[in-house]
Amino acid sequence: MKKWSFSLLLGLAYVALFHLWTVLGQRWIILSGLGAALLLGLVFARAAKRHYFLNRWDGLLHAAVILDILLEAVFIPGHEGTGFYLCALGFACVIGGYRAYVGRSQTA
Repeated sequence: MKKWSFSLLLGLAYVALFHLWTVLGQRWIILSGLGAALLLGLVFARAAKRHYFLNRWDGLLHAAVILDILLEAVFIPGHEGTGFYLCALGFACVIGGYRAYVGRSQTA
């Protein structure tokens, strides 16, 4: 589970933020998105320093989630629906599938 901790944190943060954004106004969405992206970026840097990522692609996939949070907060004016679940599922399938594939091929 140690090798999945940042991925799980990122997924939980993603879903929690989008749930929060369904009830917040635009100004608070932007502020919370910027703050979350900054905080997750710092945790990302710490994870990279501790060699959490399997390779550069794995790091890039995780960084894409943080970038998505930032872009959604700044450029999307409203977050009324629950379509973000499909985005979270897509990120989970891509990152989880990639990590499982690379992890399996590294142990073989």
